[in-house]
Amino acid sequence: MRRAVGRGLAAPALAVAAAAVAAMIAAPPAFGDSVRDAEWHLRYLHVEEAQQHANGDGIVVAVLDSGVDATHPDLTGSVLPGLSAVGSDELARFDADGRGTALAGLIVAHGHGTGSADGVVGLAPRAKVLPIVVTGGIATGEPSTPTRPAADDPDAIARGIQLAVRNGAKVICIGRSVPASGALHDAVDAARRSDAVVVAADANNRAGEEFGPYPAGYDGVLAAAPMNRDLTVTVVSKSGRALALAVPGVDVVTTNTGDGYRIDAGAVAAGILAGAVALVRSAYPGLPADEILHRLTATAVDAGPAGHDDLYGDGTLDLLAALTKAVPPLHGPSSPPTPAPTKSPSATPAATPAGRPRGPLGWLVVLPLLGVIGGLGWYAWRAEKATR
Repeated sequence: MRRAVGRGLAAPALAVAAAAVAAMIAAPPAFGDSVRDAEWHLRYLHVEEAQQHANGDGIVVAVLDSGVDATHPDLTGSVLPGLSAVGSDELARFDADGRGTALAGLIVAHGHGTGSADGVVGLAPRAKVLPIVVTGGIATGEPSTPTRPAADDPDAIARGIQLAVRNGAKVICIGRSVPASGALHDAVDAARRSDAVVVAADANNRAGEEFGPYPAGYDGVLAAAPMNRDLTVTVVSKSGRALALAVPGVDVVTTNTGDGYRIDAGAVAAGILAGAVALVRSAYPGLPADEILHRLTATAVDAGPAGHDDLYGDGTLDLLAALTKAVPPLHGPSSPPTPAPTKSPSATPAATPAGRPRGPLGWLVVLPLLGVIGGLGWYAWRAEKATR
């Protein structure tokens, strides 16, 4: 009787669950208004499905650029108090030219309105952005000074990286590329030692415009190669893209200052790639930075010439594979392997070590055992014959 009651209660519950699963499978993608629909990179990277595995929770992404407009409705609550590497931290309360806000939206935007269905969505909406201002002069329209250097000052970016590391950022997004400097090289190296992943822009898709090769060209920096809608990379960079992934980088819709939106290209690809890194870091919080990079590159899809090349780098980003695929670790297991289940001695006798011959004493033990087994067999045969 108890079993019959249990089945009676379980059947409706199973029917409801099955109906719910069927509804979820049949439901169209939950992209909302026309702004959301224009984010073609969300569909290409299967971001909605990827966010079922991770959402960026617990990850701080430093955005080194022109500041972030934290009042944008798609960014409210997702932006930490900003810092400045070129003057007063008051500068970080604003965005001089919109580039920093554009990068932040690609990483942590969460939409707005009913069900957050309006506006744009970033790749890691539960992560936090730490704005760090590294530009002055050209970016703000003001003359360069020692405390407000031009937008292409590598030492200002170096100071920004140092601020990011000191404030616990595990992903550092740099949407600009500059000439080399000793300070910038040292800052990148220190960030790697601190277990941060540095992501840098590596082209701007503007024909004829110079684009410096650093920090994208430094060892261990993950360069973002911007991909067109037809999934081609056409812009060659001086960095060589020794460590790079190709991601959408043309006609990218994202947040802009003043509650607006913008269509961007080129360097903004660094925001998409940084968002992907934040998503993978939140899915694998115990993995160090080099293992995160290994997971991303090992699961990338080869494109262009076979193997690594100076256009696509290590291939095109496969976000779902990076989140879900089994990837052998780069340096072996980080913790002792789980011991195999212990088998019963009666079920599995100990094996003789390979290459060790069985000595005469071993046969002295085995022969009497064979005799006993033979005797028991003969006794059983005689007993069976006597009963016939």
